[in-house]
Amino acid sequence: MKIPILRLDYTEEEIKSIQEGIKAVLKSGYLTMGEKVAEFEKAFAAFTGAKYAIATNSGTSSLEIILRAIGIAGKTVIMPSNTMMASPASVVHAGGRVIFADCERENLQLDPKDLKKKLRPDTRAVMLVHIGGIISPAFNEIKEICDKNGIVLIEDAAHAHGATIDGKQAGTLGLAGSFSFYPTKVLVTAEGGMITTNDKDIYEKAISLRDHGRAADNPNKHVEIGYNWRFSELHAVLGIQQMKKAGKILAERRKIAGWYDKKLEGVKGISKVKIPANVKSSYYKYIVFLDANIERDTLKKKLQEKYSVSLTGEVYSHPCHSQPAFKKYPQTVANDPKDTFPQTEYVAKKHICLPVYLGLSKAEVDYIVDSLKRVLQ
Repeated sequence: MKIPILRLDYTEEEIKSIQEGIKAVLKSGYLTMGEKVAEFEKAFAAFTGAKYAIATNSGTSSLEIILRAIGIAGKTVIMPSNTMMASPASVVHAGGRVIFADCERENLQLDPKDLKKKLRPDTRAVMLVHIGGIISPAFNEIKEICDKNGIVLIEDAAHAHGATIDGKQAGTLGLAGSFSFYPTKVLVTAEGGMITTNDKDIYEKAISLRDHGRAADNPNKHVEIGYNWRFSELHAVLGIQQMKKAGKILAERRKIAGWYDKKLEGVKGISKVKIPANVKSSYYKYIVFLDANIERDTLKKKLQEKYSVSLTGEVYSHPCHSQPAFKKYPQTVANDPKDTFPQTEYVAKKHICLPVYLGLSKAEVDYIVDSLKRVLQ
């Protein structure tokens, strides 16, 4: 049996529907920012329960637009070091400086205790990143910290389409949320992103910034220094198809995760991430911690070479505070040089992500876990 890193699961019927959608776009005369984009935005807003949804050309640009809209230039933004480079890069591009915080080891999410230590008078926002599709169990505490200090809470929900806490959807927990539709994500459009918000001012600024800062009443008048962050009609066709089966996609990922939960019970050498009952993960990743004596690269190599099991990428193996780019451009980071990130560094070294993509069968999950057990032994 061979287990690849990723499969894209499209039925013949879905492919035919996508082809018909692309044909309709080509005949419409509008290749970008037309009816299909509007339809996708409306469907995604309904999916999350947000009042507004604004499609962009990437999850990175949707983050930057939010940050520009709330005005972080010359300010600091706190986020976990355990995140993808797009999160801090969006702050830098929007004119701000990054403050990295540690994570909680048991769930990989932002540590509220370290967040409190990192607050500064110039802190404008906290970026809560839902790593692996898990919303922080400490969300209410984090929101309270932000509210008490007059700090904006925004979400990097790139992993968290459909994730909830206490029944509330990712993307509606802060002032605005950002999603990604990269091919590895829960919902995919090849490339693309989405902003969700209930705030009219954020919505209007985002619409302008997405299209070179154009004024709403006159496309030849520019009221913001924006950029070309528009979303194409062709990508929207893929998005509309995904929205039709979003519930099914989430249900299947959670079903696969349930198989892993049962199959991994009692397996020596590993431990599972702790997700409380009030949090429903989207399972962008199924994360497992390795015992201290197990070396990840060796384990992954043996799984691939002996059993043809390819594990997906980690979340993440190289913390942002350790990235060479921030050594090269130290002015972009506002951390104290003495800051340490012990939990982040542990998590970065000691976790693996098991395949959890659509189409994975029960027999394949059994094979993956059985192969893992053999390597661990």
